[in-house]
Amino acid sequence: MDEITEDLFDEKKINQAIRRGKRKTIIRTVIISIVVFVVLTIANFAISAYFSEKAFKQWDAYVRLSTPNGYISETVDSTGILGGQSHYKVSKDMKIKPVVIEQKQYQFGLIPSVLISRGRGGSIGVGGDDWQMGYKENGWREMLFFHPEVTYKKYKDDQELIHEMEGDKIYEVALSFDQPYKWDALPLFDFPEMTWFWLNAYSEEQLKTIRQEAKENDWPATFVRENEALGFSMREPTYSTAEWKYEYEEFLKLLQTSTFPQHKTAYDTMKEMNMDDVEVLGIVIYGTMEEIEKIITKPFVKASSLGGVIDNY
Repeated sequence: MDEITEDLFDEKKINQAIRRGKRKTIIRTVIISIVVFVVLTIANFAISAYFSEKAFKQWDAYVRLSTPNGYISETVDSTGILGGQSHYKVSKDMKIKPVVIEQKQYQFGLIPSVLISRGRGGSIGVGGDDWQMGYKENGWREMLFFHPEVTYKKYKDDQELIHEMEGDKIYEVALSFDQPYKWDALPLFDFPEMTWFWLNAYSEEQLKTIRQEAKENDWPATFVRENEALGFSMREPTYSTAEWKYEYEEFLKLLQTSTFPQHKTAYDTMKEMNMDDVEVLGIVIYGTMEEIEKIITKPFVKASSLGGVIDNY
């Protein structure tokens, strides 16, 4: 009888020990799982944040280079596993206030999110006898540029269009010069407040292609598009050598940061160029009708193209 009781007692202790072991195993597994989850979550966040910041700098550089006085004004990230996607707004500084002109998105990370986008764009012309220009999402025209060292069959002239507009407005107008000018020999002494300078960042091969296209194609489709014109902005009417040098160096940094092939080509073309040898091909100015007309009629202006228009308040 005593032996039977001892056996039952031993079996009970064994079962208790087994249950305690199971509980410890479960608790250990839960703790390890929580620790692993926390570590992986932190690691995923850190990796996603790193690639998000890297992608933002690259895309902001692209926007600043391809949109005169444009920049990314807002981003909203949605992260997944080791990556994600960012929705961003592109704004343009219109001298008196910024205006959101487009909303887009990009992917980032080691495992970028699948991005599906649908929509109808505005890169159209009215017809065969009109300029084949594009339009931004907010309805503004994309400005057209004309390289001074290329002979075009026809040049854009929006002076009459601007003159016919009514109301107190601020206009954005691209002016293409009659020839390239060095920065210290520009045809204007005082520029309007906030002027964007179009630089000659084209290689000989690119210039040859532009000339060939202007010669072989019809005039409605021969010009330099807004996102193909590269440059930087100066906010003061007059500027010093130091200010020009600073903006030019920042411009080169943007070319380095952007991953767009055209920008890499432009950097290779300009990286060894002395600042004094940099050529200005045109400008983008902002102002009222009276301020614009004072410059648009100058003899050094070969072509003019209207961009954005906002109320002057």
